[in-house]
Amino acid sequence: MLNPPVPLGGNIISLDVYVDDVPVPKKVVFIATQDDMVNAAALTENRPIPFKPFQSARILVMNDHSLDEKRRHKIVVMSKLEGFEQILIPFTFADYARHQSGKIVIPEQALESEALPSGEDATIFKNFSTPLVLSGKKAYVVCSANGALSTYWTWMGVRYDNGGLYVPPARAFGRIIVEISVDDGVRKRLPSFVVSSKHENGIIETRHELAGLQVKRKLLVPFENRGFIMALEIKQSSEPGVPKIAKGKKMTPSIKRIRIHFLIDGNMTSYGLAAVSQSSVAKFNQKKNCLQISTAAQKGVDVQYFGTIGVAPGSMKPDRILTDSFDNDFELSYDFKIETGKPPVKVALVAAGGFVSEARCLQEFVSIRDNYTKLMEATQKGFNDYSATTLRIGSSSSQKNSTMSKLIAAYEKTKACLRYLKTEYDGLGTGISAGLPRFPNYWARDTGWTLRGYLAIGDYSFALSTIENFLRRQARKTTKHAIKGELPMLISGRAFLHGTTYGSADATFLFPWALLHYVRATGNVGYLKKRWQSVVDLIDWGFSKDVDGDGLVENDFTGTAEKLPIQDSTWMDHIDRRKSANDIQALFYESLRVGSELAAILGDDDRAKKWSARAHLLQEKIDLEYWNTGAGFYYDTIRKDGSKDPSIRPNALVLLLSDAVKDRVKADSVLSRIEQDDMTTAWGLRTLSSLDSRYQPTLYHDGAVWPLVTGWAALGELKYGRKQQALRYIESMADRILSENGMFAETYRGDRPEPFNSCILQAWSAGMYAYSFVEMMLGMNIDMIAHKIQLEPKIPQKLYDGDSAPIEFKHSIPTSYGHAVLHLKLDPKSERIIASFRGGSMPEIYSKSYRVEVLSG
Repeated sequence: MLNPPVPLGGNIISLDVYVDDVPVPKKVVFIATQDDMVNAAALTENRPIPFKPFQSARILVMNDHSLDEKRRHKIVVMSKLEGFEQILIPFTFADYARHQSGKIVIPEQALESEALPSGEDATIFKNFSTPLVLSGKKAYVVCSANGALSTYWTWMGVRYDNGGLYVPPARAFGRIIVEISVDDGVRKRLPSFVVSSKHENGIIETRHELAGLQVKRKLLVPFENRGFIMALEIKQSSEPGVPKIAKGKKMTPSIKRIRIHFLIDGNMTSYGLAAVSQSSVAKFNQKKNCLQISTAAQKGVDVQYFGTIGVAPGSMKPDRILTDSFDNDFELSYDFKIETGKPPVKVALVAAGGFVSEARCLQEFVSIRDNYTKLMEATQKGFNDYSATTLRIGSSSSQKNSTMSKLIAAYEKTKACLRYLKTEYDGLGTGISAGLPRFPNYWARDTGWTLRGYLAIGDYSFALSTIENFLRRQARKTTKHAIKGELPMLISGRAFLHGTTYGSADATFLFPWALLHYVRATGNVGYLKKRWQSVVDLIDWGFSKDVDGDGLVENDFTGTAEKLPIQDSTWMDHIDRRKSANDIQALFYESLRVGSELAAILGDDDRAKKWSARAHLLQEKIDLEYWNTGAGFYYDTIRKDGSKDPSIRPNALVLLLSDAVKDRVKADSVLSRIEQDDMTTAWGLRTLSSLDSRYQPTLYHDGAVWPLVTGWAALGELKYGRKQQALRYIESMADRILSENGMFAETYRGDRPEPFNSCILQAWSAGMYAYSFVEMMLGMNIDMIAHKIQLEPKIPQKLYDGDSAPIEFKHSIPTSYGHAVLHLKLDPKSERIIASFRGGSMPEIYSKSYRVEVLSG
């Protein structure tokens, strides 16, 4: 098999083979990859076999029984992956049996059944270079902090190079490495000689020193293009110890002949939730001086993938071209002279990709190449403008490296991440990439939670475009695939290997909250009127999910999920929490309560009363059915047989965030429980108590730490005035963002702060930090319909103790007059706010906890 029978690769902890639906004994099944060979009977969680994407995998069956060679036999390979609870991936095909003679040698270690060493030293990363994602609206690159489009990252427990250019749904190029040789000497890899690295304003800038040369490199993705720019500036180093030339004497110029080698992995890959490596062809376009790669047209495959790569200036021809390698590794090399006293050599590697046509891909490449300096300037300006036009937070604190400075630095990094995640892929419209590099399409639940971050920083126009994109795909009637009013679980499209899918239990419930906060913050009641029937259908959808009529919503996956191994329809979709999970009830309650407020805005009194009454009944039902008196915690779910699951999980926090909890004593009990060491680590909140027998630190929903739920914890603590505890969670998130050079992963191991089974950059991770940090700093509730702004900061003493400097805020608010700007100076020590509002009619600015002074004009 050219590709392993698992999506994207992973650690296989169990494998079964069936021939004509008859299981083959595991002791006669052997699995071989380029790195290992293991007997299927020996596979365990402590001794998995890694399947890397795009590599070959062979399975040997020592069958004592002969098979009929005249007919096709059905073969099923069933793989169980590490990191997801009970995920079994079937791989089915048909083939004829053929007689084969010859000696087969099986290594002795393949027959051993002893478990390999486990624990921290077994899987900990060594010499890890920080992986980064740089993204525009239509493409992204996966790279390393050393500037190379090459970085090792762990997915499903397997560490491999994820570097390259991605133009969803394809990876146009794999890893790209730059080597430099001087005077025909040894080729030296640029990443090995990095001196400094800076990741700011959408650009990685690195400096390298090697062989008497100084190299400056900039790497970026232009916001509107399907490609990347890697700009190099090379000059001779100023070497210490060289004697100075006497005044009046001429210095003999030093000339170095260098060759720059660009090593390019040309393996193009269709890239949805499954990766399929395809054969490709390459040619060098002499007229445009670029290398063009395309996948071969295949019967039954309706798309081809295209990539184009070359250098600027466009007139430059390579001195060496390698395009005929067996494994699609290509090389373009260029010769230069570096002379002292002369301007540095400037060259830029540029690439573009796509799946529409070869001509369009070439056109995109030429456009980027011929305008690369302008695009570099525009990229930096775009990120600067985004930082300036969204909520700015600054402190003139004299305390260097203070906690406040750290939190603000992480906030600015997070805003850049949120811009990276703003996308507009072909056929998908405007949306939020759920996570990069793995989940570039638009997942509704990820979008729903992440929108809270975008709304908190004031990116209102993008939030509206994202909401509208989902509403356009709302189910208009009930079918076998969706219920009227339901939003897609994910928006996907042509060539993503799986289509737009319905069936999520929580996604639809998340959008009324976003709509309410958007409408209040902008005063755009006109949009609410325009979309009112869609909003009504959103909220009424929840009534149809109470299938058994017990007053609680059922969660069960009912959609059609191509290549998506989903057991359940909650956010914990890889474990079974059916029938009625507590967070689903909480979100239905919030949807009803928010819906009632939206109806009141439009004067729809009948629906306002109906939804409010149902919300009250559901709140009473939750309190009655889910409170576990003995544990002082909420049951996680009510099972199909009526029994209740007492697992200690973070899902109970959603009950607090949605206002479904009436009793302050119960809320405090929940928060105190999740603060304990079996749930809370120094880097975030676990998905399951470590005291639970099912807990494993690498399991996706049974032990891993998620920034999503860490954000829930921070928000829950803030909601109930537990400021110091909230800071603990917010600071843990900031630490991760800064340690990962501005990225924020999807999950971390439960036993140490190591990203695992996750994306390098996850949307709701970034969104939760932005939302919880802004909530702590301002507690801002903007209501431009009522023309009021309420401010309730919840800043713990640790952030201002011993420092009298005020914290300054600048927030842009769209109004009917244009954009107004709210300026705030906040002194938490004296609990005083000085506010000004320019660009529109002054709203009422007030607070119940701080003294507010409003400046006129």
